[in-house]
Amino acid sequence: MNSVKSLEPVIDPTNKILFLLDWELTLKCNLDCAYCPSTGIHQSHDNSTRHPPLADCLKTIDFMFEYADMYMSLRPKSLRQVVLNVYGGESLHHPDVVTVLEQVHQRYQPYRDRWNLTITTTTNAIVSDKKFAKIIPLVDEFTTSYHTHTTDKQKQQFKKNLLAIQAAGRRLKCVVLMHSESELFADANDMIAWLIENNIRHLPRALDHFSDDFNYEPQQIKWFDNIYQSKSFNSTSKLTKLSADVVDSTNMLDLGRACCGGRQLHQDQNYKTRDFFVANRFPDWYCSVNHFFLYIKQYTGDVFVNKDCKMNFNGTVGAIGNLKHADQLLNETKNYIDTDTMPVIQCKKSQCLCGLCAPKAATQGEYDTIIKKYFIKKTSWDI
Repeated sequence: MNSVKSLEPVIDPTNKILFLLDWELTLKCNLDCAYCPSTGIHQSHDNSTRHPPLADCLKTIDFMFEYADMYMSLRPKSLRQVVLNVYGGESLHHPDVVTVLEQVHQRYQPYRDRWNLTITTTTNAIVSDKKFAKIIPLVDEFTTSYHTHTTDKQKQQFKKNLLAIQAAGRRLKCVVLMHSESELFADANDMIAWLIENNIRHLPRALDHFSDDFNYEPQQIKWFDNIYQSKSFNSTSKLTKLSADVVDSTNMLDLGRACCGGRQLHQDQNYKTRDFFVANRFPDWYCSVNHFFLYIKQYTGDVFVNKDCKMNFNGTVGAIGNLKHADQLLNETKNYIDTDTMPVIQCKKSQCLCGLCAPKAATQGEYDTIIKKYFIKKTSWDI
């Protein structure tokens, strides 16, 4: 049971909560990790699919920018900042990814005086030298993910490409996926040591899963606890309170969750404390997730407010539209904004994954109080 009544991100100029366009460019991947779902609502890769055609991808760029532009109109100019995360599957595995990234730059130009765009990619960075050299100049920030199941040759290519990003002066973060098998957990720690040695920002991350296939042992949970406590301030996290009692292998999602982006969080409007790991169950809470995220599944054309949450404006889990009817979705969004009738999403999920950092509260009144601080305004607000 979650006794907390509100949750919001710490205001941190080095790790702002902006508007994130999560674009799943392709479901194909050059890896096939066991913990990465290939079916179901949380499907993250499927190597039996085809890459979406370039022409469709270019239309999606136009849709995303027009959609984001409307949400940016709700914010003061200083806070109109959008992040486009191109990922998959493995987005850099798409045969037209260089053209796609070039077109992102070109099609952003009409908006450049209205809001700032940061182009990122979430990638396993296992890409040939020749192709990667073309990609680096087109991306502002790389979030690389380290997977312990890779071969020695792939690991070397991964390290080589991280150093190439670093040498090019691009922003870089490595998310280290902490596999629960003891040998692979140790391998992940070896990678962390290499990242520290090379002064590369990194974030160890527990595997999200809904079965007992990747449960963590008590000593591994205490390892996470030490990491999370070092990133919290003036607070005892939920994980610490529970880890002392953990005697069997445990699914980390049953204990809570950390923000995917490594953000610290405030609970109950207590701005003297900052937590890194928090409870992740928010039944019937009011959530601003649609004001900070959009998720495009290019292969199917489905459009969601968030890649994990997938709540819609009707109080159910599902898409808010499809790219085949992009104009309809844009018109609906414009009407919400013009008439000041944007619905507030209420959570019906059993657990919160991506979207955890979106400001949220147990009651409408508390939601209205905290959301004003995060720059979302009704048209009548004087900002």
